[in-house]
Amino acid sequence: MTSSAAKKPVRLILFDVFDTLCTPRLPVHEQYYDEAIKGGVSPDTISPASVRAAFKPAFKAVDSKWPLYGKHTKPALTPEEWWTKIIHQTLLEAGAPKDDLDQKISDIGPALMSRFESDKGYRNFPETIETLSELRELGIKTSIISNADPRILKTLDSLKILPLLTYPPTLSWDVEYAKPSKEIYLSACKFCGEEPGEGVIMVGDELKADYHGSTSASVEGRLIRRQGEWSDGAVRTSSESLEDVKIITSLRDIVTEARERNV
Repeated sequence: MTSSAAKKPVRLILFDVFDTLCTPRLPVHEQYYDEAIKGGVSPDTISPASVRAAFKPAFKAVDSKWPLYGKHTKPALTPEEWWTKIIHQTLLEAGAPKDDLDQKISDIGPALMSRFESDKGYRNFPETIETLSELRELGIKTSIISNADPRILKTLDSLKILPLLTYPPTLSWDVEYAKPSKEIYLSACKFCGEEPGEGVIMVGDELKADYHGSTSASVEGRLIRRQGEWSDGAVRTSSESLEDVKIITSLRDIVTEARERNV
């Protein structure tokens, strides 16, 4: 944690969502597998490992054909339709027979999406609610920046995060820019009525998307790296350099910094 000496008061704190405020209860591929089996896919055709291996290639293929969740393709897709394609392609590449999957995806897709829109799919970190509540009491503005579609709002509401935010989340779906683009950070600051600069902080767990993306927009970056705490989908590389990166190990660190700077 860096010294807060001589820094301007904190005006706004922006948060990443996944692996910052919350994390999957089980690895995502295991949850895909569970719902697929419940939906009638034979465990003889897929496994958690095959689903894990299939997810990223399937996501890349669907996102390439229907970018930005299919928002501007013709015909345009709803987020639910787009995610159904991700689920279908993942399970297909994992080994599920196409004819069988085509018949069952209408049940599997909604069940899986419902799971990830609730606290059945995700859990908060122990300090999440306390942190947001204390920042609210301190009068510090808070919001979220996420590369996500509006379905994430259901997740955040279920986790009791949404009501604690001062401003609604800035989503890549809405502004049509994604982290690490500085444009999404500038948009978030504008929505929250603040100019980028000292006193506006972004907290996230990804070095490129959250830390370097925010600092490129003149927002103070804080990289959260909990001891041994990250999900299967968290972006970590052995080659990443953390030299001169401002690291925190708990959301409580940001509350401490805010209290020190806002005396």
